[in-house]
Amino acid sequence: MRCHKGVDRPVRKDVGSCGKLLDRIAFGALIKRKRGEARLTQETLAGDVFGDPGRKADISRIENGHTKPQEATIQKLCDVLKISAAEMEPIRQARPAAEQLANIPALSREDLQNLAARFELDGVYTMPDGELRRLLTLKADEHRALKSEVDNIDDGLIRLSNLKAAAQDAIARVNLDEVEDLLSRVQEVELEEAAKTAELRANNALLRGRVDQAYRILCAAADSFAAVDLLEPARRKILGYAEKIMRHDMRFGGAGLPLSVEMMRQTATDDLRSLNAWLWAAGKNTEAIGLRNQGTRTDGPKGADLLAQAVAAYRAALEVRTRADHPADWAMTQNNLGIALQNQGTRTEGPKGADLLAQAVVAYRAALEVRTRADHPVDWAMTQNNLGAALRNQGTRTDGPKGTDLLAQAIAAYRAALEVYTHADHPVDWAMTQNNIGIALQNQGTRTDGPKGADLLAQAVAAFRAALEVYTRADHPVNWATTQNNLGAALQHQGTHTDGPKGANLLAQAVTAFRAALEVRTRADQPVQWAMTQENIAVALLARAERVDAQHPRDDLAAALAAVDGALEVFDPENMSFNYEKATRSRADIQAAMDALGDEATEA
Repeated sequence: MRCHKGVDRPVRKDVGSCGKLLDRIAFGALIKRKRGEARLTQETLAGDVFGDPGRKADISRIENGHTKPQEATIQKLCDVLKISAAEMEPIRQARPAAEQLANIPALSREDLQNLAARFELDGVYTMPDGELRRLLTLKADEHRALKSEVDNIDDGLIRLSNLKAAAQDAIARVNLDEVEDLLSRVQEVELEEAAKTAELRANNALLRGRVDQAYRILCAAADSFAAVDLLEPARRKILGYAEKIMRHDMRFGGAGLPLSVEMMRQTATDDLRSLNAWLWAAGKNTEAIGLRNQGTRTDGPKGADLLAQAVAAYRAALEVRTRADHPADWAMTQNNLGIALQNQGTRTEGPKGADLLAQAVVAYRAALEVRTRADHPVDWAMTQNNLGAALRNQGTRTDGPKGTDLLAQAIAAYRAALEVYTHADHPVDWAMTQNNIGIALQNQGTRTDGPKGADLLAQAVAAFRAALEVYTRADHPVNWATTQNNLGAALQHQGTHTDGPKGANLLAQAVTAFRAALEVRTRADQPVQWAMTQENIAVALLARAERVDAQHPRDDLAAALAAVDGALEVFDPENMSFNYEKATRSRADIQAAMDALGDEATEA
């Protein structure tokens, strides 16, 4: 077959001129990355490749995978951007993308990057393998769901064809009432089928991270139903479309949360409340969920304001979702309100923060009036766990016996949750609750003197070790690292309150746990958590060096200085002033201990 010269044109198959295979999407992603690394504009690259800077649009089409370039253009691009044959090999020999999606754990790094290009994922070239595989696994699930939905398109078309045939028969019999009924049903089916197609388009847009496009498509699809039912647009947005956009944001980030909130604010209006109060309340609850999730990921006054808006929206929903009329919805909204109040309280200082946490406790206890263990065991356990978290936060901020009592109530709530969250039936929830119990026990132990405090710290260590039975590095790396860090903190407190070799050994175990956490909490992937753990290591090493039975104090202090200096490279004095100042004080303590050793320690 002869190769034809001419303008690069869009093609339907990934088969190049002269029969050479090329994954044009992966090739486009490679060109875009290499051009960025070379600091070239599309215009400059067009001049180098085509001899015409005005053809930058052709470069754009190639980079976006919209066209399959001719072989001569491919070779020229490779020459200009210094792309090796090894880099081109996986693109030349690419397997069908669907086959790759079914085998993500076995894919090479190059295959992962090429597959990610199809979903337009950002930052894939610097993303760790584990995170990239995790994101692609989520995308594979969405891809399979989309394929299944597309495969079912024919069912609706057959139904529509049958209705039209029946309408034609009614016309032939001049039965106009039947014609009207059938045509009305045809219109409803046509709208339903159009909406299904719109939803498929929205799913495809979300697969590529185009949340704005999905939002517009879904809003238009919902609004089209106003012709047959005034409430149907609101039902679709509140009971499905907003959650779809929100769920995508929670998995992959992006603009889904604010868009879902905007959709609810345009939908859950006073007019809707007058037409259908229950649907309006559901919209306010969905709006509140979006606001709460936005607030928890937003720093400063803006985040606090978003959380306050979430609380207001939940309280509005409760005007309709009363315990008398809608007990299950009332309990769910009370639980959600508690979460928002707790988020507010944990980031608010002073009496105001304490009051917000107290309100959260009241909301959780209200939810438990309906969410009983007998009738709703899993929801009961979840709310007990939430109640424990609010009580723990209250307790850590409250001095004296009252604070100790609040921590005891928190532990009781967590232990209640474990009656349902068993290792056998709910292993991940069991591990989460064990970790939570460990934190509360540690809080209790650090404020309790004598043998009782030591025993509480030992219980905390046992709880963290129990959580690690499920939170393994292989299956739950982030939770494993967090629990290792928590375990290290508990062991450190144990060690500082324990004399002799046993205390020194506990501090050594603490350092080991902290260093284990750093296997996942790397500076590249989780810089803030890495820095916090480095500071924890420094404090533990300082505690060991200051013991009267210290074996190698200077070595411990030198390692502590190195650790805290690393943390200070990450802690921004402007945006992380609290962490920066705390680490700075730790460094001063370590340096003072080093200076106190003097020449005598050096000579020894």
